[in-house]
Amino acid sequence: MKDCFASKKLNQLFATIAITVASLGIAKAANSQSVLFTETSIASSNPIAKDTSSSLTAVDALPDAPAPQNEMDTQDQEMPHQGQTKINTIPLLPPKLVSGTMLTAHDKWEIYYHKTYSPAAVIYPLFGAGMKMANPKKEYPREWQDGMGAFGRNYGNEIAQRTARSTADFATQVLFHEDPRYKRSESKNPVVRISHALAWTVVDKSDSGHRMFALSTFTSSAAGGFVGMAYLPDGYNDVTHAEQRMAIGIEGKVISNLLSEFQPVWGPVAAKLRVPKLLPEWWAPKPKR
Repeated sequence: MKDCFASKKLNQLFATIAITVASLGIAKAANSQSVLFTETSIASSNPIAKDTSSSLTAVDALPDAPAPQNEMDTQDQEMPHQGQTKINTIPLLPPKLVSGTMLTAHDKWEIYYHKTYSPAAVIYPLFGAGMKMANPKKEYPREWQDGMGAFGRNYGNEIAQRTARSTADFATQVLFHEDPRYKRSESKNPVVRISHALAWTVVDKSDSGHRMFALSTFTSSAAGGFVGMAYLPDGYNDVTHAEQRMAIGIEGKVISNLLSEFQPVWGPVAAKLRVPKLLPEWWAPKPKR
């Protein structure tokens, strides 16, 4: 009885630590993303400020040097055009990759690299592993439920599924010329925006801007669902459970689209979060000079 109670408390501790670290990582990413885009935008639009942009920080930023009158007029004319861009930003990506320009295969590789091998790809799966440790499946064997070994297996499963999904995403988008970016609706009607986000799960856009079947939604979900057949315990490594995991992957895509659609609403709130610098500086890539 005592062993069972201690094991349950240990699992709860693992789950709490994992979710806390992941929460800090997400908040830090949101804050860092806001600072990163601000610094890079200043450097790209102001030649004088470009030389000093690398020294700017979120806490103590120097004012921009005054620009010539003709340059200021040009910037004023460009600002409304830039504000009309409705492309959702992908966290921790350079501004070039979230602009309205057509993406090359190399650009898609950069998106894939950041999604798969950035620090975020290591920290986000802590959420899934923490939740599974807090509420393990009763049919799982003991080595998947208790202790550090169980946490490692669940965490590895989350990493494997994430990597399989992003790899299938990248391969499909390159081979079939599918644009990986989500484009928000121009409407302000919440019902229309929700419908747009749901439809984008099935029909998105090609590199040339034409509508096309969102093949990557289904290839990535299938990859994430079926990869577990190679290592999950008996009873969960069959086709039925793989298809269930695939369905969950599609649901995750729907949720991602909804969050992206309404990012202008919740994004500023997330960017204003003040989180102690508990994470290393390499969490947010610095803009290239």
